[in-house]
Amino acid sequence: MINNFTLFLSEEKNASIPHLRHLAGESHFYSSKDTTDELDRLDNLHKYLKNEKSKVESISIKADGSPAFNAGHLVDPSDGQYKFGVAYKGAARGWAFTHDDVDNLYSHNPTLRDKMHQLLEHGSKVVRPQHGIMQGDFMGSKQNGTISTEGNKVKFKENTIEYGIDKNSDEGKKLNKAKISVALHTRIDKENPEFNVHPSKFPHSDDVHIFNNYANRSMFKYDEPKQNTFELHFNKAKEALGKIEDHDNLVAGHTDHLQTYINSIVKTGKNPTVSGYRSHVAKRMQSAVDKVKRQATKDIKTKEMNDALMHIDLNVNNFKHLFKAHTHLDTAKNQMVDAMNEGQQHYEHNIKGEQTHPEGYVVKFQGGDGLDNVAKVVNRGEFSRKNFLDESI
Repeated sequence: MINNFTLFLSEEKNASIPHLRHLAGESHFYSSKDTTDELDRLDNLHKYLKNEKSKVESISIKADGSPAFNAGHLVDPSDGQYKFGVAYKGAARGWAFTHDDVDNLYSHNPTLRDKMHQLLEHGSKVVRPQHGIMQGDFMGSKQNGTISTEGNKVKFKENTIEYGIDKNSDEGKKLNKAKISVALHTRIDKENPEFNVHPSKFPHSDDVHIFNNYANRSMFKYDEPKQNTFELHFNKAKEALGKIEDHDNLVAGHTDHLQTYINSIVKTGKNPTVSGYRSHVAKRMQSAVDKVKRQATKDIKTKEMNDALMHIDLNVNNFKHLFKAHTHLDTAKNQMVDAMNEGQQHYEHNIKGEQTHPEGYVVKFQGGDGLDNVAKVVNRGEFSRKNFLDESI
């Protein structure tokens, strides 16, 4: 039986997983409730890594591939038949069920078109009807040379990170045989997406290597110094948050500006400051004023800018506490990321020949619905800055 969500996918041709929040990175810019939930998740990940009772349900390693895609069996609107199809990201361009469909949908981008042809040809060998609609990442292609052998390693790279594995290992042999490599991490044809889908759920095919995204605490090295550093900064963050007067009023209207400001300083490695944030808001909102031509619209946007800047000026101490908390939360979280990075990994990771770590992790917690119980955990000062500064991306 075809479920209603699968029919919805075929009719709307557009479905993807929305933005996953950075743990300890942005929830405190939304509301006091979001902040409380974030602190609870941080504490539970801390307990999980200490091998204590925790609400952590699963952890997966983020895959650094390209493109992101959807793949699965659904109704082809052209003839009403249930078929295997592929789509780019959220399927805004529609689904391809035939190679002619691929040519029609992706003629504007030969590289993307080539990968979608390969996904359509080989994807159904591992994504069967019972797997529903999967979201994943294209990780490599033998045909395109992005799966290759170098010395005693098999390597694959489609984005920033180059992955490597011993060619004589069981997985290395499988990868060396494969025509393509894919990460299949999220099932989306459900009311609530199923995150961290285990690679073992998919059948074996010599033609398709499935990226091993599975992780558990036995792989990680969360030693006592890291635990103590986490607790120190976690408690300092809670202390700073407790000094904020009316958290919800402080961040109302600022959430988007706060997020873009943090993104901008990740590139430089600087800590957030009130003066830096004020300059960011002024520049961003003045740009919005300059883009419009009608004086009436300019006046409205100018007032919005002046109101936002006045709100910052009237709440300097509160924003200081917010940014102090953000810095402590980031430091606390990075103790756990470092513990995960320093543990056993399935693959070697390199960026432009320099050894590095995984992009990050996706942690699923018990309780909550959909995105309420999932967060991405990334050392933004390490990977995200390399990602931002890599001109090849």
